[in-house]
Amino acid sequence: MKRKVAVIADGTTAVPQELVDQYDIGLLPFHVIVDGRDYLESEVDMDWLLNRLRQRGDLPTTSAPSIGEALRAYEWAAERADSAISIHLTSVFSKSYEASLEARAIALKKYPHMQIEVMDSRTAEAGELAIAAAAARLAMQGADFHDVVQKAYEVRDSLCLLYCFETLFYRNKGGRVFKAKPWAEAESRGASGLKALVEVDYATGGTMQPVCRAKTKTQLLKKMVRIASDQTNGGTLSGAIVHVNASEDAYCLQKLLRDEVACESICVSHASAASSIHGGDGFVAFGFHNGAGRNQTAV
Repeated sequence: MKRKVAVIADGTTAVPQELVDQYDIGLLPFHVIVDGRDYLESEVDMDWLLNRLRQRGDLPTTSAPSIGEALRAYEWAAERADSAISIHLTSVFSKSYEASLEARAIALKKYPHMQIEVMDSRTAEAGELAIAAAAARLAMQGADFHDVVQKAYEVRDSLCLLYCFETLFYRNKGGRVFKAKPWAEAESRGASGLKALVEVDYATGGTMQPVCRAKTKTQLLKKMVRIASDQTNGGTLSGAIVHVNASEDAYCLQKLLRDEVACESICVSHASAASSIHGGDGFVAFGFHNGAGRNQTAV
């Protein structure tokens, strides 16, 4: 018997395998281009990739899933559910959302009785993961299409995603540094020596907004906790942490959060290959929400 709603997410969402299995989430991987050869990011050896990135020369690049790949994801959903929601990396960073909209139009001709919602998450990595987990959890409980879609947008619109970077070099090389570019340029001149905290979510229009800088990552992790405490305002926090080769920092942040904030759930996951290329070794992303709305991050 088919269930009511299937949930699909970009590979950048970094859904851990246990959640993929538990909630039967469909994944739409990005592509990684290395030395002119195209690979699905799920095929790339992460140790090899991180070593290549550390050399900082002739960096791999990425591309979004194709219309055909998105269509196959909707066909996968049609086999197991009456409807689907697909959650995509902010359209400011990627063409995944646009490709999936085109695939949706084709899928609805093939499955005219199916409902498909294509979401521009306006966020990335840990933010996408927080949205996908909330939607998939509700879908697995038997909620209908309207309720799952409504929940996904409620989480998206109230969510805050904070990035802590070891370096902005990779974001700058990939052209995704936006308003933090002066910080990246200062770093490239050796004039900074500071690590960056930025925000990417619905409140920032899905683009990168500088928050603050500090001498150490620990200072920025503690700043994340203060922001989360202020914005949940005594409520319960749900969210996710996604990192690249920084599990110690990720679990330190998780512990700090649990010590300071009432936490319902905080999933920890390693970033995908595509995210690693754009974020670099050591980055930590933290997406959270309490479902009660929020204001833009105060610096």
